Amino acid sequence: MDASMTVKISKAKTGRPAKVPGEKPTRDKIFDAAVDLFAERGYDRTSVRDIASAVRITESAVYRHYPSKESILDAIFTYMETRVYTPLPPARNPDGHAERTIFREMLEGLPRYIMADPCLVKIIHILFIEMHHNEKIRDYLQKEYGEKADEYTEVLFRKAIEDGKIRHCDPRTLAKIFNSFRFAWLYQTFILDFDKPRETGRMEKDLQAPIELFEELLRP
Repeated sequence: MDASMTVKISKAKTGRPAKVPGEKPTRDKIFDAAVDLFAERGYDRTSVRDIASAVRITESAVYRHYPSKESILDAIFTYMETRVYTPLPPARNPDGHAERTIFREMLEGLPRYIMADPCLVKIIHILFIEMHHNEKIRDYLQKEYGEKADEYTEVLFRKAIEDGKIRHCDPRTLAKIFNSFRFAWLYQTFILDFDKPRETGRMEKDLQAPIELFEELLRP
């Protein structure tokens, strides 16, 4: 090992790694390492020391970016929030129809969107596993993916009803049913089938029948 390499390692251990062009900021490295460890070991079984070791910095360096392990969890929540209500990629139109239904727009692009972000896949796993014994995570899911998701989806369905794109029904009830299906699909795909190969094409194909069912039942 040459002298320059020794210097770099020494600096990394002080919590001030040498800057490399294009290298991620330390805060982002800490976040990524925490997500990896939480997904592998669980939130409670991961310490700040473990995270610091994974990034090759000191614990005090971690605390300069995140005042506590819980603040890293808050950053994970923020990461999710920026992605959950982001429009999905345009749904395909294999049948050549001029207009896609709202159900196809909201479901068909879901596998591609999630699988394009490995960090998001890990976070979904973390939240679904930890919600059973972590009250903060459970409360977050109930609020963001229960109440808020239903309100958000209700608005979309109400507009679709007013525009004559789906038949008249109670948009709130439809939102609850639709979001329950999406939640169940996520749980099945990323928890129950965690050890199975995840192929985007297969996941998209598996969603076709539910999409067509929603389309048939809610045809105007």
